Amino acid sequence: MAESTWMKEQGAALDKPRQSMWKLVVLGIALASAVIFLIFNAVNAGGTQLYLTVDEFYAKQASLGGRDLRVSGWVVADTIQYTQIDAATSRLEFDIVDSLENPGQRLHIVAMNEPKPDLLQGDAQALVEGHAENGIFLSNPGGLLLKCPTRYEE
Repeated sequence: MAESTWMKEQGAALDKPRQSMWKLVVLGIALASAVIFLIFNAVNAGGTQLYLTVDEFYAKQASLGGRDLRVSGWVVADTIQYTQIDAATSRLEFDIVDSLENPGQRLHIVAMNEPKPDLLQGDAQALVEGHAENGIFLSNPGGLLLKCPTRYEE
């Protein structure tokens, strides 16, 4: 097959567009690499939070390694303790279980420098964001969410 060239009006041959094609290939590879890096970094950097029940937490505790997660359960009424240590420091402690009728393992929750919520009472459902440390679950600041079942009855 014969190779043809385009000529300008003055008779000079036009350059083939190879240089712009290579620029597009390099730009495409760089863009694909950036997208792959961002996806890999988001998945492996711990940016996602696990949502577990109490029994699931104890089953996976060895593999969690101090990672931030959310644990849900029902508040055990006789375990709620609120201690005002000084003017700036307080300690809120309670246990949660998966089922009040058949309580299995209890997870001890500690929230430092949090006011005692009005909804914190026995039979309330709790969702706690935080991490496990030395056998207790430490709540993050603002990481305690409660839902009282009596507030939503008709």
